[in-house]
Amino acid sequence: MHVLRRVHGALRPEGLLLDVHPLGLDFAVRAGRHGLGFVDTRKFAAVVEAMNDGLEQTVSEGLFEELKTLRRHVAERFDDAAEALEEASSWEHLRLPAAVRRRLRQTDEAPVEFIDTVRYRLLRKLPQSP
Repeated sequence: MHVLRRVHGALRPEGLLLDVHPLGLDFAVRAGRHGLGFVDTRKFAAVVEAMNDGLEQTVSEGLFEELKTLRRHVAERFDDAAEALEEASSWEHLRLPAAVRRRLRQTDEAPVEFIDTVRYRLLRKLPQSP
């Protein structure tokens, strides 16, 4: 939230801010045309909740007003399963369940995609009361 306060101070009057972050809900794994399962996002849910709480607090304090919200599915695409597994090994708050990891190792279909839902929120800076 400290970052949002600093951004608020840096924006010109009625300046716009685009908040973009993944929701981590129904985070699917697909190889070619086949679904292989879902990423375990339980730990990530706490991170997303904290981000949402911080943003909601700045809105309730009158720093920003929300103008519009959109959700879109976004695919992170890999040439093959090995590349996708390497990416997944770098995650901090996400985990590939063993069954999904096994299916990835067994597939030769491509491309491999991680498909997540991303929320885009357009906010406008509100003037501060003296």
